[in-house]
Amino acid sequence: MSLSPKALFRKPSASPLVRAGDQARDSRNWIAAAEAYGQALKIKPGRADLWVQLGHAYKESGDLAGAEKAYLKSMALAPTVADTHLQLGHLRRLQNLPDKAAAHYFDAFELQPGQPDAVDGLMQLASQGVAMDPARAGALVSRLSATPASSPAVTMDSVSRHLEEALAKIAPALREENAALIQTLMGNLAAAEMDRPSAPESEQTEVSHLVFDISDLAGYFNAARLPTGIQRVQIEVIAGLIQNPRSGLGVSICTFSKDRDLWTMVSKDLFLRLCALSLESGDTSDVTWKQAVKALKFQTELSPEFVFPRGACLVNLGTSWWLQNYFMHVRKAKALYGIHYVPFVHDMIPVMTPEHCVRELTQDFISWALGVFAHADHFLTNSEASKRDLLAVAQRLGHDVDPRNVHVVQLNADFRKPSVTVPMAQTLARYGLADGDYVLFVSTIESRKNHLNAFKAWLELIQRHGAAKIPRLVCVGNRGWLNDAVFAKLEANRDLQSKVMIVSGVSDPDLANLYRASAFTLYPSTYEGWGLPVTESFCYGKAALLSDASSLPEAGGDFADYFRVGDQAQFVERLERLMLDLPYRQSREQNIVENFRPRPWRELGIEIADAMVAWFPKGSADPLPASHAPTLGRYYPLHRIEDLAIYQGMESAERFRTGQGWWFPDDWGNWTKPDGGHLTFRLPSNEEPLRLYIGLLGLSDKEQPFRITLGGMEAASGVLPRQTRRWLAIPVPSDALGTDELIVGLKGDQFDDFAVHTNGIDTRKASLGVVGFMICRSSDLQSRADFMEALALGSLT
Repeated sequence: MSLSPKALFRKPSASPLVRAGDQARDSRNWIAAAEAYGQALKIKPGRADLWVQLGHAYKESGDLAGAEKAYLKSMALAPTVADTHLQLGHLRRLQNLPDKAAAHYFDAFELQPGQPDAVDGLMQLASQGVAMDPARAGALVSRLSATPASSPAVTMDSVSRHLEEALAKIAPALREENAALIQTLMGNLAAAEMDRPSAPESEQTEVSHLVFDISDLAGYFNAARLPTGIQRVQIEVIAGLIQNPRSGLGVSICTFSKDRDLWTMVSKDLFLRLCALSLESGDTSDVTWKQAVKALKFQTELSPEFVFPRGACLVNLGTSWWLQNYFMHVRKAKALYGIHYVPFVHDMIPVMTPEHCVRELTQDFISWALGVFAHADHFLTNSEASKRDLLAVAQRLGHDVDPRNVHVVQLNADFRKPSVTVPMAQTLARYGLADGDYVLFVSTIESRKNHLNAFKAWLELIQRHGAAKIPRLVCVGNRGWLNDAVFAKLEANRDLQSKVMIVSGVSDPDLANLYRASAFTLYPSTYEGWGLPVTESFCYGKAALLSDASSLPEAGGDFADYFRVGDQAQFVERLERLMLDLPYRQSREQNIVENFRPRPWRELGIEIADAMVAWFPKGSADPLPASHAPTLGRYYPLHRIEDLAIYQGMESAERFRTGQGWWFPDDWGNWTKPDGGHLTFRLPSNEEPLRLYIGLLGLSDKEQPFRITLGGMEAASGVLPRQTRRWLAIPVPSDALGTDELIVGLKGDQFDDFAVHTNGIDTRKASLGVVGFMICRSSDLQSRADFMEALALGSLT
């Protein structure tokens, strides 16, 4: 059979080779895939998609140079294809070229907005400390954080409360046919959500400015949705001040990135959207909720470092004890911007009652307590009881805190949420309850809340009166710590199982209905900072039985009934009266309805703002914070706090760390970053020569050349073998002290990329490890001998 002249000159088809390449790719035979795609490209050199596939095959087979050539060829043929830029970003990371990787990820996102892999790549680079182009990062964050037009946020304590209530009532009927109208009305009502332009630097110094740190709330939203006590305080106070600003007061929001070791700004509209969504339900799988949480993470991990207005007040209404580097950055912000730092201390539970806390929490809290008294300019707290505990702990640690520098902001606020409602019958049916036939106990399920004794009281009353006469106990709350005994007690007793219900993930509208339909409420906690469910109960006109522990008499006032904490007989007696004496219970409810007047949340925010303005006049700024003086002859470990109780004279080495060259402390000590870390000591002038003992730790898989400087001059250098711990004794001549300060520089030439060893879980790049230090006079032979003996015996602590 003869071929036609046309057939003789027909080019061979690339399709069979592409199919062969795809089959080899799918079976992960990368060498064969590269060969097939390469042959196909000889036939079809203009196919950009095949150059990308060839790049994949080269990359996966380890030929990064070949992959780079292939990707660049594809980009030359089709420069606007986002996927090619994305793949080049992945390749640049493998080539350890993070800056170029970031540029390609930005290109991919800008060509295909919303590209999730590009955003994920940028966030991973940011968590590893890679600097981002501020303009491109800002544009990306703005786009990703924009409020979806289809899901307007229902705000709290809005500019016009009455208008919002009216809208809430008519919205369900109108939403289907008039969604655009509802959206417009809500948008106008929540105009205060939008961020105002920042004032020029010269103006910012003349305006009182509060910066609220919501790191605790951001961390909570990553794992949960419905807010508990401390989260609720942050939501309500900050939202109130944003939506109804106090005249002459600027407000910003920031959050601290543990991975990046810095604060970034959170936009007000995103904050309000998250707050509104958090109250709607406990469903963390809801798409709208997940998008909002992801937007917050984008802002945290991709935004530029937050620039504090000069002399601003950093207010943390939540917690920060889980952030080991927090105070190091407070010191930095004080030095750069003259900020004032004011934490809100909700309680001192891990110190006052450590038996109710897990070990890690107690250790982190003690570490925080050691730092907070060294850095806070003033304190906010929620009760006189918490104030007394705060002052007692400060005194125990050797800090003289003036009681006038502690302002009590009682949390007697209005918890009712009129803007979102569900029918009462729907809530009761959802939980299988009847109106007035249960006692409500709202609290996290943990040992301190005293569920166990409540169960015992219920059993006693069942035995005394029969189960039919005893109402159910409905416990609303998430599982906390140290609650095994609570659940074991419930599982072991059928009478309890018939009379006790534990539910979690209850939305705000359902919780409001559960309060309204309850017979009364119970709060037998053994220790509190305030007791938010107590105030919440009164907001709904319900009588409450409380223990007389700590702050609860302040929260309950004359409106609650009390029993002596630990007095089980009196507990049962007071329960019995409220359960079975209906006229008495009604009289207690009447007193609440007629006389209890909760405060609007905005009033609490204004009280906080007024305290800040009084403490820190406009334009005032903290002076440069002084360095700390170590006790000569005392050993200071740089590892995480191990103690489970505080003691007189307790100190932390954390406060001697300066600069930005430190990762958070580990159990053994502290890694420095590749640029190196510093220790700064305030020492007496005209002092005789000193001797510095410092412990170093080498890298896991390579030698570590290092050098140590004193006052900028090299004092020691060497090479640490891998996994080696070495102690150095360094003479400190008097001329190295300079202006009464000794700055010790610690720098290693190599670093470990922990992401490689932990599959990206730990993203640190760690250089020289520092175990701890001790400074003493060179002439103090006893301290030197004691230290060397402790080293030899392995008993430094």
